Amino acid sequence: MKKQILDACRKLGYEIRKVGDTNDAANYEKYFDAASIRKRNFYNIGAGKFVHPCWTNIDITDEHFQPGNDGGVTGILYDLFLHQPIPVATNSAELIYSSHTIEHIDDASLQNMLNESYRMLKPGGAIRLVTPDADNAYRAWKNNDRSYFFWIEWDEMNKNLEQQCITMPLQDASLTQIFLEDFAAAASVIAAEGNAIRLDDAAVHKLFQEKSFEDAMNYCTSLCSVEQQRKYPFRHMNWFNEKKLRRMLTDAGFKTIYRSGFSQSAFPVLRNTHFFDKTLPQISLYMEAVK
Repeated sequence: MKKQILDACRKLGYEIRKVGDTNDAANYEKYFDAASIRKRNFYNIGAGKFVHPCWTNIDITDEHFQPGNDGGVTGILYDLFLHQPIPVATNSAELIYSSHTIEHIDDASLQNMLNESYRMLKPGGAIRLVTPDADNAYRAWKNNDRSYFFWIEWDEMNKNLEQQCITMPLQDASLTQIFLEDFAAAASVIAAEGNAIRLDDAAVHKLFQEKSFEDAMNYCTSLCSVEQQRKYPFRHMNWFNEKKLRRMLTDAGFKTIYRSGFSQSAFPVLRNTHFFDKTLPQISLYMEAVK
């Protein structure tokens, strides 16, 4: 079993030869009881191809995640859009982690996910959320800082237009449409399929001139439907900054809430960047909340 997990890690590109190389197993044994480790009471929501022997993946069935075909790690099939209970016992989870998932769902679905996370966690357990930082993206747009949106130069963003559901290479799009596409893709005029109402550059500028930042952002995301998102789940349909996430975590019941940083978790096992915080740290917001 251990060899299968290590082989799966290598195949997925993790910079690790064996778990012991970074004292990963020792950290779990040091901070958590044997029963929690054995039962994998650590949950990665929106896990995709994540593989770790102590963690349970929670994700919807797609080409990236099939329970029983994820390197031997147990998985839970779960559709965040259905707002159902997550099939995990109350007060049983040690840690919950979710990286670059919540920008793909609407507020109501996230609030249910946070409510369920609070229910699942043991007292003293925590959730760590990683998502693009909307404040930084907005500042880059206002400052005409095109280089902030560095992914627009990636080949897959400019060659496979149909796969990306866009009508032109991102490197040829206006900065305003790149900014909009990054948090409300279906509202952009460069989206191949989207809302009946689209926002051209002038409309976006007018919107942010007349409304508060939060109201303008929310109007844009209101043009993104769950139905469209189910069809193109890789697109972004939501935005988050520290203020918004803090409010939603508070509504879920969390009282100890704080901003973190790349590899700066208060929980040692979550500082292992072979497994966590690997996605787009240049633009990410890191938040933790303790039950």
